Amino acid sequence: MEEADEKLSRKKKACFPERNSPSEGNQKSKKKKIKAGSNIGSKEGEEVARGESPPSSPPPHEDPLPFDFITKNDYKKYDEFVKFCEESFAYIDMEDVNKHIAALRARGGQAGLYLSNVVSSSGDEGGEGGCDGEGPAATPRREQRYTKNLKLVNIKRCKRARLNLILIRKKHTGGGQHMGEQYQGGKQREGTHTTSHEAASHRTAAHQEGDPPGAKKNTVVVSPIFMPVGTKSCIKGLVQEEVQLLCNDIILSNTYHLANIYEMSTFVKNGGINNFIRFPNAMLTDSGGFQMVSLSKRIRILEEGILFDNIYDAGVMRRNVRAVGGASGVRGVSEVSEVKEGVEGRGAMEASGVKEAIEASDAKEAGGGREILLTPEASIRLQNQIGSDIIMALDDVRPATETDVQKIEEATHRTNRWLQRCVQAHSREREQTLFGIIQGGLHIRLRNQSMDFILKQKLNGYAVGGLCGGERKRDFINVVHHCSNEKNKKWNHLPENKCRYIMGIGYLADILFCSLLGYDMYDCVYASRTARFNTALSYDGTIKLKQAKYAFDFSPLVTNCHCYVCSKFSKSALHLLISKKNPIVNVLLTIHNIYFTLHFCYLLRVAIFLEKTDLFVTTFLYNYFVIGCRNGNYKIPDDDKGADEQGEAAAETKAAAETKAAAETKAAAETKAAAESKAVAETNAVAETNAAALISATAPTGDRKDEMVKELKDKLPHWALQALQYAEIELSF
Repeated sequence: MEEADEKLSRKKKACFPERNSPSEGNQKSKKKKIKAGSNIGSKEGEEVARGESPPSSPPPHEDPLPFDFITKNDYKKYDEFVKFCEESFAYIDMEDVNKHIAALRARGGQAGLYLSNVVSSSGDEGGEGGCDGEGPAATPRREQRYTKNLKLVNIKRCKRARLNLILIRKKHTGGGQHMGEQYQGGKQREGTHTTSHEAASHRTAAHQEGDPPGAKKNTVVVSPIFMPVGTKSCIKGLVQEEVQLLCNDIILSNTYHLANIYEMSTFVKNGGINNFIRFPNAMLTDSGGFQMVSLSKRIRILEEGILFDNIYDAGVMRRNVRAVGGASGVRGVSEVSEVKEGVEGRGAMEASGVKEAIEASDAKEAGGGREILLTPEASIRLQNQIGSDIIMALDDVRPATETDVQKIEEATHRTNRWLQRCVQAHSREREQTLFGIIQGGLHIRLRNQSMDFILKQKLNGYAVGGLCGGERKRDFINVVHHCSNEKNKKWNHLPENKCRYIMGIGYLADILFCSLLGYDMYDCVYASRTARFNTALSYDGTIKLKQAKYAFDFSPLVTNCHCYVCSKFSKSALHLLISKKNPIVNVLLTIHNIYFTLHFCYLLRVAIFLEKTDLFVTTFLYNYFVIGCRNGNYKIPDDDKGADEQGEAAAETKAAAETKAAAETKAAAETKAAAESKAVAETNAVAETNAAALISATAPTGDRKDEMVKELKDKLPHWALQALQYAEIELSF
């Protein structure tokens, strides 16, 4: 045995000679690799890389301010309200909601108090016809059967921020075991001749008739809400149990990717995407229009639809498109060739070449090519088969930084024309709600034209698209404010009794400002995607865990965060997993980031419910723009502030900055002199200062509050101050 061990040892030495007697060159090479892999640039980082003890004086870190103005009793009140909403509206038919609200208000008591501020609710055919918001014994304005699957009830308003109840009819409440009556064993039953999307509609109705007694009929959602994105029907890195624990409301998926990966019969035979992924709550699918931006180099925009140079094997998508819209998904070439502005994208083509382009596409399909034409009709019918609860109209999306006004105007009008085709193609209004999308770039005139047209379609919800693509924050805020400004008598605005959805919003600050301006729904891949780049979200910005300063930081990611990751792992442990390239860290950070974003929305709803919005906004912004900057976790965009502050405001800011810099220089000189003369006194002073800072951070009082508000206003860029003015928010602690 000893000889065998010795032979094995010699063999290992031959395979890995650097492990036995490392040369100086090998040692330097290893140090360089460690340095590059750990992002170490400071002297302390080099000590950590060599395995030495942690630095004795780590860089100072200031904890974000807690939201301690929201007490345990406040949380209890809000949770009781949510429980009341769940018990009152989850088990009734959608058409009885308004009558039920009127009865509860007439009954009085706690239920009457909860519903005393109801403004209105969405009515059938887009009418106001919900509850009358005047008087405790309000009655429905008109008697008519509500036939849609989504209803919004305005529960409360705090300035422009809204606390709304979104009720979404459940299509499948039996847990997904019912496989439908048209299919048995994966084959269509003899004697039935329905198409696949008709079968999906029949299966939904049959399933609802067979629901067990006492089963929930509606998903109850309280907005503002963030919708995590599972592009291909699942959130990357999370299993079913984690998704259900984290996402209690709505998750989002993408029609383009689903139609390229799955046969539509997969969803039809499973009774819809909810049953397919075993998600008991609501699903929203995007139409595929966003791929005009994300795949901009692989598309051509025709009046008929979007011509994709597909990134997938086009076989699955082609079969799906043909199943829902004919052989090629093209209506009539003669109709297309009449529209002169119908072709853009990869190299402009002559209007007379539209016919040839489509014929070439059909020929390429017949020959097994990769090009696919996604029309508005095909997009809607694909979403009908996918079976999501909320579906989006196909829109012509242009980058927010597009400077050609003519192209943006053409895209806006094309979006309107496509919406009409989407409305005509939508065949499952009872099971799925169609949202229209407002386009127009950063031009208020075009946004007005888009709203004027889309609001006439009397849909049950409206989205604002074409933002969050690199535009300046000032322009972003102006568009968001304009579309929801109910005080603007000159122009139209999004109706208060319909869902308001801004697409592509994922940053916490953006969610906050949009909610303050009266919006309800947001979605973005940011929470999950940034996790795959080893970054965690916090109230003072982002934590880049790959940095060496976290190697000996044994605190949780976020103090008082109750997610699984913050309960079980420290920053140091996560940093170690990253340094070892352990893929589990991506899963852990995805869990934290999604939980954290959803919990932020929960805190925002509590603040609106308790009318503590001013305190919540001030605390959040102070954590981001003041403490986040000190800790190095957040950087205020210089371009935004420099571009927005002009004239006297810019001069005042510059003067204030110069004064502040002079004061800091003077303070630094005094501190240095004191340090040289009395080292011990300096240590005591630092300790006292830290203690005072801790006390002031947890409970600022008197003059300190005024100083903090002033400090925050100095840090906030002009666009943020403008947004607060639009939202009627007063900064205060």
